[in-house]
Amino acid sequence: MEECNHDCSNCSANCESRDPKSFIEQPHPLSKVKKVIAVLSGKGGVGKSLVTSLLAVNTQRAGYRAAILDADVTGPSIPQAFGIHDKATGTEDALFSMESKTGIQMMSINLLLPDETSPVVWRGPVIAGAVKQFWTDVVWKDVDA
Repeated sequence: MEECNHDCSNCSANCESRDPKSFIEQPHPLSKVKKVIAVLSGKGGVGKSLVTSLLAVNTQRAGYRAAILDADVTGPSIPQAFGIHDKATGTEDALFSMESKTGIQMMSINLLLPDETSPVVWRGPVIAGAVKQFWTDVVWKDVDA
């Protein structure tokens, strides 16, 4: 194309200079995750946290190791549902997930806040960055699903 400025972010043409980028991120190098199951909806209040909690509990009861990455940054409820009120810990290189009494690993924004009930008023890019860090910076230990 003669008009190409090689800035594919503002162009819809499908030319040979387009460099497709992958949004797939690798988990933390010390993590071992076999499968990922997403529970999502664009609407609030439909039971995503309830379904996620029940799915994790039943997975654990079936003899598999379950983990929950709570991506609900503005209304995190997973740790509270499992009775976890401690804070997550970490090092310069990694964050460590918390575990329920039955061994379900989890990470949620309220495990990192000074007060777990503090509101989080963030916009899209910051929320996306936090959720991405839950995947790339948290050590998920031997997770089946």
